[in-house]
Amino acid sequence: MVATMRILGWKAEGLRCPDHEIDCSNAQGDPLGITLIQMPNGTGKTTTLSLLRAALSGSAAKGTWDRARIKEFQKKDSDEPGGTFELRLALNGKRVTIIMEFDFEYGRVYYKTTRGHGQVEGFDPPIEFKRFMNEDFVHFYVFDGELADNLLDKDHTDAEKAVESLFQVHLLRRMGSKISDYWDDRTSGVTAKDQTGYTRRKNRLDKWRARRTELETQKAAYESDLKGVLKDLERQRERYDKEIQKEKDRSQRMEKAKATVSQLKNNVHESAQAVLDAMRDPQAMCSVFADAMYDLKSGLDRVKLPESAAREFFEELAEEDECICGRPIDAEIKGVIRQRAHHYLGSDDVSLLNSMKTAIADAVGVSRTEPANALSKDLGTLSGLMAEERKAQNELDELMHEAENSDPEVMKAREDIERLEASEKTLKEDLKKFEGKDEKVRFDRIGNVDPDRITSVETIREGIEILEVQVAEVTDTLTLRQKRDKLKRIVHKAHAKARESITNEIRTDANQRIEALMPHNSIRIDAIDHCLVLRGQSSGSAGENLSIGYAFLATLFNRADEHQLPFVVDSPANPIDYDIRPKIGQLAPALTDQFIAFVISSEREKFLPSLQKASNKEIKYVTLFRKGAGRHEAKALENPACVTTGDGFKIVDEKFFSEFQLDSEEE
Repeated sequence: MVATMRILGWKAEGLRCPDHEIDCSNAQGDPLGITLIQMPNGTGKTTTLSLLRAALSGSAAKGTWDRARIKEFQKKDSDEPGGTFELRLALNGKRVTIIMEFDFEYGRVYYKTTRGHGQVEGFDPPIEFKRFMNEDFVHFYVFDGELADNLLDKDHTDAEKAVESLFQVHLLRRMGSKISDYWDDRTSGVTAKDQTGYTRRKNRLDKWRARRTELETQKAAYESDLKGVLKDLERQRERYDKEIQKEKDRSQRMEKAKATVSQLKNNVHESAQAVLDAMRDPQAMCSVFADAMYDLKSGLDRVKLPESAAREFFEELAEEDECICGRPIDAEIKGVIRQRAHHYLGSDDVSLLNSMKTAIADAVGVSRTEPANALSKDLGTLSGLMAEERKAQNELDELMHEAENSDPEVMKAREDIERLEASEKTLKEDLKKFEGKDEKVRFDRIGNVDPDRITSVETIREGIEILEVQVAEVTDTLTLRQKRDKLKRIVHKAHAKARESITNEIRTDANQRIEALMPHNSIRIDAIDHCLVLRGQSSGSAGENLSIGYAFLATLFNRADEHQLPFVVDSPANPIDYDIRPKIGQLAPALTDQFIAFVISSEREKFLPSLQKASNKEIKYVTLFRKGAGRHEAKALENPACVTTGDGFKIVDEKFFSEFQLDSEEE
C-alpha cells in the first residue's frame, strides 16, 4: 500500500521553546519541498525536535515519559499549568492533525487525533502509516547528529530493523508466526479422540515451546554479543597495529619479531607432526618392543615358516610309509594328505606371515635401538624448536610491552583487546550450554521430562517434534503439521535471502554515495547489522559520521518506491568540513520530496548556495529567535513579514534569513 507523508506545519504554545507556528506549505496549501528554519542554539531546537518525534510516534502516550521528563517541556520561569503542541500532516493527501496537551501539574501528556472521521482521544494515525509512526522508526527521518553516531552503535540503533520495516521484509517473519498460529488453531478446533489426552499433550507442548523460545532468545543474545565482540576485537587489533606503525623503527622491529615467531611456530608444528607419526611405531617408543619383534622373526626363520610348513612338510609326510602318529600311509592316504594340505597355512596365511617378516625386517632389521634413538633425537629437536619459539615470543612480548609503556594509545588498545578477549572467552563458555545434545533425556518417557532443566536447543527441538507428532496423532492433523513445517522452512529461507539481498544492495549504494561525498576518504560501510558496521574502524569523525548517515538514509528514501517520507534534520552541515558542505547541499534536495532543516547562521556558508543551486523546488526561509536578542529585535520589527509572540520573533523572508548572524542566544 502506497504511503506518502508530508508535514504541513506545527504550532507550539506554553512550552520551553518560544511560542511559534511554522507553516511548511505554499500559498495554495500544498507542502513545500524545502523549508529552512534558522534558530540560534538555545532557542529551543532540541525541544522542537523532541516534540516533533513525540507527535509523530505517540511515544508520550505510552506512559514512558515520567513526571520529570514532562516537566522539562515547561517554559522557563512560567507558572502556566499546561502547554500545547499541534502537528499538521498530509497522509496520502488527507489532512491529519495530532495534538499533544501537556499537564505539568499532574505530569501527563494527552493526545488527540483529528482525521476523516473527526477527532478522537489518543494517538490514532491511519493503519498504513503505523509502521512509520513509531518511536523506533521516527528517529530515521527526524534526524540529528546524535543519530549519526548512534547509527554506528549497536546498543542504540537497529539499522537492519529499519531496513526490514521500510521494505516490509519483516512481514515474512510475521508470516512464519501466522503459520504456526494457524496450525495451533486447527489442532485446538478439532474434536480430539481423547479430549483429556489432547489437553495434557497440548499443555506439555506449549511448555516445551516456551522453553525453546527462552533458550533461543538467550542463545541469540549471546551470539549477537559475541558477534559484536569479535568485530570490536578485530577493529581494536587493527587499531593496535596502526598505533604501532606510527613509529617506523618500532614497527619494523615488531614486524621482524612477528615473522620470526610465525616461522618458528610453523617449524614446531612440522616437527611435532613428525614426532607423532614416529610414535605410532612401538619399536620407536622402546627398544624392548624392537627386541621382541626381532625375536619373533628369528623364530619364524628358524622353523622355516611359512615356506617350509606350507609346502615341504606335507610333501615329505606324503612320501613316508608311516604317519607321525605311527599309522601306515597307503596310496589313498597319501592322496588325501596332498589334497587337504591347502587347509593348513593356506595362501592368505603365507602372505600374512611373509608381510609380517618383511615389515619387521624393515623396522628393526638394521638395529634394534635405531628407531628409539631416532625418536629421541626428534624429541630433542622439537624441544629445541619450542625453546626458540618461547624465546622469540618473549622478545616479541617485550617489544609490545615497551611500545605499550611508551605510548598511551597503544596501551589503551592493548587493554581494550584484553577486555574483549576476556568477553569472547566468557561468551563462548556461555554458548556451550546451548550446544550439543542432552544424552540424559529419555524421549520414550518425555511426559516425565521437565524442559526447564534442559539447556540444549537441539534436545528441546527434538522433544517438540515428538510432542507435536503426539498432538497431531490425537487430532488427526499429522499431514497438516508436515505441510506447516515445509511452508515455514520456505518462508524462513525467503526472509533470510530477502534481508541479505536488500541490506547488501543498500550497503553498496550507500558506499557509492559516501565515495561521492568524500572521494579522498577510505571510510566505508562494511555491513548493515544492528548498526552500520564500518570497514576496519568503529567510528569516524563527527563530519564523517554525519556524511555516512546522510548517505545511508538517502539510499533508504530513494530506493523505496511505495513510501515517501519527509526528512527533518538538525544542523545539516555544522560539523562537516567546508569542502564537503557543498556536496551535502547538493544531496539534500534529492533525499526526499520534503526536506525540513533546522540551521544556525554559521552553517549557511558553502551549504546554502549549493542547496539553492541543486533545488528546483520552492524554498521557504524562516528565522525564529527568542526575545532579548538585542540588535536583531529592532531589525526584525522593521520587516513586514515579522510575527511577534509573547516570547519570540518569526520572520519568513530570504533576505533576513541570509543576513541574520546569531549562532546562540545572547544573555
